[in-house]
Amino acid sequence: MDITWRKHPEYLEQSKDNISSLLRVEGVRGECKVMCFSPKHNITVAEMSEDAILRVIQSWIKIYREMSTKSYINYIQIFENKGSMMGCSNPHPHCQIWCTESIPEEPTKELISMNNYYKNNNSCLLCDYTHLETIKLKYKPRVVCENNSFVCLAPFWAVWPYETMIISKSHIISLLDLENSEDGNVLQQDLANIIHRITCKYDNIFECSFPYSMGIHQAPVDNKDHMNDSHFHLHFYPPLLRSPTIKKFLVGYELLAEPQRDLTPEQAADRLKNCSEIHYKHK
Repeated sequence: MDITWRKHPEYLEQSKDNISSLLRVEGVRGECKVMCFSPKHNITVAEMSEDAILRVIQSWIKIYREMSTKSYINYIQIFENKGSMMGCSNPHPHCQIWCTESIPEEPTKELISMNNYYKNNNSCLLCDYTHLETIKLKYKPRVVCENNSFVCLAPFWAVWPYETMIISKSHIISLLDLENSEDGNVLQQDLANIIHRITCKYDNIFECSFPYSMGIHQAPVDNKDHMNDSHFHLHFYPPLLRSPTIKKFLVGYELLAEPQRDLTPEQAADRLKNCSEIHYKHK
């Protein structure tokens, strides 16, 4: 597995603005990496075997562990852009890993919400949500697929037509829990299984290489303050709406006011659930 390291140059902080407190600038240190998933540059994650995806997950864990030892790294954002529609200029299957001194905006919003929920309910937000979707709701209307360790579902608050989340059923907070827990090997294998299943289902919706942006959200590296409220999960944001060429655009009212659903989460989950888990190229 090929990994490219890019170390950001030291930031030269600008002089403070003495005219107004409205403008602020601050340097943020970090390191970026690119990981190629496979020597086969003509395939995607959907066409990789579970064992091949497992090796990717093990490399994610290794990088998270290595970077967490660096005193100035506080957050590790792993993400994959698949397809030219998502701005991916290289066809080979790969992801990027941005390791930063500060916690980015989107994970920060989630952590604030999860922390507030924990304070009010003395329980983890995503633990409770997963229990609701997989246990309390008899017909599991938004569940796409699941195994013993993870569930993939179309979240109740989804914006994109076929948006999904992979959420751990047990309370784990970062990639390190996939290595350090008693069931670590099972967790890793089950994560590889459910990534393989949802990416294959995506490709089978329109029988095309289905584009998306995938990202892992987890606890900050110094996770002592987030042991109870943070919860390991993956987001998939795919843009396609009705065909391989028709995508959803967030414009007009959706851009200036609030997003609108083209498909309900229940409709999206039902369509994904009924997609085969055998890739259309292999039928």
